[in-house]
Amino acid sequence: MRDHTRSGMHYRGVLDETGLKVPVVVSVTDLDFVAPPVIRLVDPGAGSAGQVPHILRSDGTFCYLDGKAIVLDRYKPAETIIQCLERADEVLRDAVRGRLDEDLVGEFGAYWADGTVLIDLPEAFEGDAKIQLLRFDRHSGREEILVSDGASSFLALHKRNGGRDPEGLLCPVIRVPALSFDPKQSWPPKNLAELNTWMTSAAPTAVGAIEKAFARSTGHRQWICLSAPNGRFFVSAEIAKAYRTPELLKNRRSHIGQTLRYIQGAVKISGYVGVPVDEAYVFSRNMGGMTNLAGKKILLIGCGTVGGFLAQQLAQSGAGTGAGKLTLVDNDKLKGANLGRHLLGSPYLDRNKADGCADFLREQLPYLDVTSIPRSIMNDTTVLRRQDLIIDATGEESLSIAINELAVTGRPAFPPVLFGWLEGNGAAAVAVMTGDPGLACFKCLKVELAGVPRFNLIRGDVQVETGRNLACGDAHFIPFPVSRAAVAAGLICDIALDWANGGGGHKWRSLTLDHNRAIQIKDSNPKRIDRCPACDNIE
Repeated sequence: MRDHTRSGMHYRGVLDETGLKVPVVVSVTDLDFVAPPVIRLVDPGAGSAGQVPHILRSDGTFCYLDGKAIVLDRYKPAETIIQCLERADEVLRDAVRGRLDEDLVGEFGAYWADGTVLIDLPEAFEGDAKIQLLRFDRHSGREEILVSDGASSFLALHKRNGGRDPEGLLCPVIRVPALSFDPKQSWPPKNLAELNTWMTSAAPTAVGAIEKAFARSTGHRQWICLSAPNGRFFVSAEIAKAYRTPELLKNRRSHIGQTLRYIQGAVKISGYVGVPVDEAYVFSRNMGGMTNLAGKKILLIGCGTVGGFLAQQLAQSGAGTGAGKLTLVDNDKLKGANLGRHLLGSPYLDRNKADGCADFLREQLPYLDVTSIPRSIMNDTTVLRRQDLIIDATGEESLSIAINELAVTGRPAFPPVLFGWLEGNGAAAVAVMTGDPGLACFKCLKVELAGVPRFNLIRGDVQVETGRNLACGDAHFIPFPVSRAAVAAGLICDIALDWANGGGGHKWRSLTLDHNRAIQIKDSNPKRIDRCPACDNIE
């Protein structure tokens, strides 16, 4: 029945008409059905003598459909609404009859959380940890709650943003079974008695942990972490103001747990859900079954338009973590003309690009071991031999030829070199991995400096455009949009990841970005050329 007392499309009725007869309000807020109709239970306890799974908010909003998993049809609105109601009927019946115990486990965090805690701890950690309030952003003044062993990488970021040495609050981490609760009982627990009653059945090893932690610490607030297979959940216990007396907090501290246990309402309980931000999780989450770049010594030459984005992608792929190291090299400074297509912005103007990129990455990902060399790599070529992988993203052919010569003559002790660049005003991105003596080196791709390249991607009638604006201190540049630089960086990063995963895939790859200016050439593993001046006669 249409509810005319409210503006918009709202309908009142019952779910499971022949059985539970649960009264609901259905609100159609999006006729495109990008978001499904909102269903609110008028009485969340109707038919169940308590809460049921999937009621996510105090207003009775019922979670019955995963909008990302099911596509609703905007061209059949009536059928779509009926489909949603039938699904809600099914979910509600199963919930009330106890068939959704697994849903309670999976959605436990939705019923538990008053907030979140960032977790910088290994997944299997047990024992004493510390809760700290840290500042990640100098300008907002907002503080994040983080739990760690007290020596988190985020502490350096906190101090960098003006934070003082934070006070660490004791937070024992206790292993417990998968957490759930009885939907027919009052939830969530709001005092110590209710917490211990719930933990007696759900997490017996944690019963009394709050009281013991209070006895071992100072102050009126205490934390514990319940580390379960379905997540890590935090209990924050705060002694009510009326009980914060010197007698209780100091003189009787060793017996404070016993005292609190018998004073109803003395301790307020809040729940927090843990969000992992530890190094192992951050750099493995998006990789699926792939190996990331952790543990590798990677040197990136060139932190310009392509290299800046590439430095970030390498770092987000794990370079500089897990005892690895990421080294950035560039002898140029960031200028105003660079701002339209560089990773770095105005705060880094007139700073060396390698130094600036390294500083930026430390701010974004404080786990990294990233260093910078603010000069030409040709000033100290010995650093090249100490790497696992060298990447040349300068796009400067003369420098690439020089690096290639060092690589070829230094085989087999020299690390592989990955070259990447843009051609024809960003019409195509190209990358090639070298190091295999049977395959092409960089010079094999264009034997004669003034000759035709082995893979000629640019159409014959296309001329490369260049820019020159001396009035702005921008003497010479090749115009192309920032999107082309980001794509080139992605292509190079993909080959680096292939290398880390055993070297599968083609060594020479290209992406055509402007089909009017460039042609598509099939990726391959080009062989070395006997008449190449770099690798000819090198055994």
